[in-house]
Amino acid sequence: MRVLFVEGKDRKALEALAHKLPHPYWLLAGEGVFLLEVFGASEEARALAEGLPGVRVWAFTLEDGVVYRGCGKKSATSP
Repeated sequence: MRVLFVEGKDRKALEALAHKLPHPYWLLAGEGVFLLEVFGASEEARALAEGLPGVRVWAFTLEDGVVYRGCGKKSATSP
């Protein structure tokens, strides 16, 4: 699976990009910057991201990961 990372300062532009794509995403906020993570991103998604002004774009192939392992205790956030 390809994961696309798009870093920029314009939240609305990153949100608009995310809403155009059929892929799951997360939008993270940092110190004056936003990071859009797009999961299962296509080459079309990367091309659209690279067309945005003032962003930096990276694409990686997911090698390993865990969605939810849990701690064995029930909580308000556990499934």
